[in-house]
Amino acid sequence: MDSSVMKIALLGLGKMGSALGKRVLQANFDLTVYNRTASKMQPLTALGAKSSNSPKEAVTHADVVITCLSDDNAVLQTVQGEGGFLQSMKKGAIHIGTSTILPDTSKTLSKLHQENGSVYIAGNVVGIPKVAEKGELTSIVAGPVAVIEKCTPIFKCYSSKIINAGSKSHLANVIKICNNYLLATSIEVIGQVYTFAEKSEVDVRIIYNLLQSIYAHPGYKLYVDKINDRNFDEVNFALKVGFKDLRLFQQAFTDVGVVPDFGNVITNKFIIAVAHGMAEKDWSAITEITRHQAGLE
Repeated sequence: MDSSVMKIALLGLGKMGSALGKRVLQANFDLTVYNRTASKMQPLTALGAKSSNSPKEAVTHADVVITCLSDDNAVLQTVQGEGGFLQSMKKGAIHIGTSTILPDTSKTLSKLHQENGSVYIAGNVVGIPKVAEKGELTSIVAGPVAVIEKCTPIFKCYSSKIINAGSKSHLANVIKICNNYLLATSIEVIGQVYTFAEKSEVDVRIIYNLLQSIYAHPGYKLYVDKINDRNFDEVNFALKVGFKDLRLFQQAFTDVGVVPDFGNVITNKFIIAVAHGMAEKDWSAITEITRHQAGLE
């Protein structure tokens, strides 16, 4: 489909949503945006997007609706809650969900859309807003083959890699949880290694080079750098959001009878970090709790 005539509604303009919106506009799609805090729409309307006063208004003429919202409850409320947009969608319109949500929530969304005459596909994004602005995210997508093909030009405008997880939307959410669980637990391990080396009077530059070699993927290198520099005020992924994801990991694992051992261990670190006023710092700041517990300043 010609991107110039595909009408897209984007709901949720946090850091990631705003970055996606910029890429969608750069690809010459017809974009309408909505956010509860109206001021967050202004940067995108200045670039050519249309603003709306409600989710219902935003989706009325949309061929594709993209949601980039904080958690399961926010997604479900925006879709089917009071003022939800579901019944305002055109028949056959597509909803792309980019949020990290439970697989069961994804199944619920698929059912709701099927009953409504619309279509749901999961389009989870992997990466940080700065990566999104460069069009270099990874998109993990799942849903009907023909629908994914139709939406591929959208995915390509903000993604350099697209992973097709299959025809069932919830499979993309399973893969996203696997990805984020690996990141969360690796942050804890990296922090423990730095702390152990520092207390043992090892030159941490040696550890830094070792970790850069072991964790060569850009996502891991990012956190090796942040923990090495103790740079937690430059936020790529807020600790409070990471804590939400951690609880989601535990629920998702429990739902299929798997014990998230390491997730259970680092939950305490997140609780302590939030209690110490670190909720708005980068989630890798849980390393500071490890350092404090080890007697380091």
